[in-house]
Amino acid sequence: MTEARTCPSCGGRFKTAYEPFDIPLGQKAGIEACDQCGLAQRVPGVAFDFTDIGAEHYMNDWQALELSGLSFKYDRMVDQARDLAPWVMKNGPWPRHLLDVGSGPGYFLFHARAHGWKVSGVDPWKVIANWGSKHLDLPIEASRIEDSQQAAKSVEVVTAMDVISFTDDPVGFLKACREKLKPGGMLMISTPNFDSGARKAQGPDWPGLSANARRWFFTPDSLERAARAAGFGACRVQLAGGADGDEELLFYAQSPFKASVGWADIAEEAPSDNMLPPLDRKQVDENLLSDEQRHWREHGFLILRNFIPHDVIDAYCRVREKVPAPGGWDDETPYMGVEEIRDLCLYRPLVDKLTSLIGEEMVMNLNLTGWKTTQRDWHQDDYLNPDEVRGRYVACWFALDTITPDSGPFQFVPGTHQWPHIKKSKILNFVPEEVRQTRAWPIHSERVLTPFFEEMIERENLSKVDFTAEKGDVLIWHARLLHRGTVAKNPDRLRKAIITHYTALDAMKHYGAVERWDTGGLYFVEPTKRAPDPSRVVEPV
Repeated sequence: MTEARTCPSCGGRFKTAYEPFDIPLGQKAGIEACDQCGLAQRVPGVAFDFTDIGAEHYMNDWQALELSGLSFKYDRMVDQARDLAPWVMKNGPWPRHLLDVGSGPGYFLFHARAHGWKVSGVDPWKVIANWGSKHLDLPIEASRIEDSQQAAKSVEVVTAMDVISFTDDPVGFLKACREKLKPGGMLMISTPNFDSGARKAQGPDWPGLSANARRWFFTPDSLERAARAAGFGACRVQLAGGADGDEELLFYAQSPFKASVGWADIAEEAPSDNMLPPLDRKQVDENLLSDEQRHWREHGFLILRNFIPHDVIDAYCRVREKVPAPGGWDDETPYMGVEEIRDLCLYRPLVDKLTSLIGEEMVMNLNLTGWKTTQRDWHQDDYLNPDEVRGRYVACWFALDTITPDSGPFQFVPGTHQWPHIKKSKILNFVPEEVRQTRAWPIHSERVLTPFFEEMIERENLSKVDFTAEKGDVLIWHARLLHRGTVAKNPDRLRKAIITHYTALDAMKHYGAVERWDTGGLYFVEPTKRAPDPSRVVEPV
């Protein structure tokens, strides 16, 4: 075995995962995996060179030619573009330009062109690229993406289906893909999932490892880290295929509208210390604070173990289980029609805790009722509100069952609530004009903010904490605490929770009238709002 090397995705160290085993053509190879992100590589680590091999190795292997997957991946690409880059899908007199990297003869390009896309391909396998250009009349360049003559910032979408595992330098490959994207464009990648249940069960017999051509094997975490290292912003992961639905990674990443920002671009301090909640002010008599208040002031979160009575949780779950989708109600205020939500989220001891942390009565104004990870990237809640709220806002994550690491747990970075005050009005300067007045603008802001947040986390050497929990546990977090929903390692694993947000009574009076529930807690009322219809649900964003 060769000596451990530095992981290109995260800088970790490679360690032996599998000792050398037999692979085709009478060869042996081993597998090393990064001790931090899980990226694995074949040892010896040599990328397979397709450039000059004959056409028969492709054309004669019809069993390996899977055209039925084209429609599946095209539909996934379009769905993600509508969500993450809607300007790409906006109707107009311009063609949408798709670049397929590792296009082969161009079957995916042929499919996309039939749906109205302008298309280009790039593939180093010369005879196959030339075959597609000749017989399918497709513009396919016989080249690696790193050497391609495709103009920089010229396409809206780059796809690379089952390519990155064959490259010599995955981060360099991703950088080359990003260079071709217009600002705000989207990358889509597919690759086998090294973190799949089948690989763990089968070991060296897993088909992805037994082939002799692949060099790299990605986990969701390692692929996201490689994309960040290449300069991409917000990322999304879907899992598909195999008995457990997790053998293939479908990965999406956005090219930021602006490569980098500074605090001056997005934040400013409050004009007056008195505009902030008491525990956020510069001058506080620490001797008067409880242990919980001191922890909140220093770290920006509070965990209450076994806090909510199980009978209160069970009553809510009986109602929630009638909703026939993991995303829950298609309504951010289902508490209006569901008394069990009010009993749970306005539980009196919790209401008192919130008042002690923020310094005034808090009013419930939002519920997220999905039972699977949202995969929202790094963000704070405060800048999603009008500027005048200034931290007088809090959120709670209620565990309704055991929350395991493979379900995509909530993740946060302690202490980030002390960063400068990020302002919605400033962030909107970096959001496309056509979405500034829509509910999609926070997702677009991630293109700018996510790379910046990752840079700050690394620069300040901050820790990312996963919130794993048991039934009845509650996490309360500060409006400016950096947090996200992580990718579920097991896509079938439910993450039973309800997330509820609360606003200080005087901070957002325009929400409407306020009513007091039987427990003593407050909630905003919209007089014209009807009770939620359990048959109308949405998937989590």
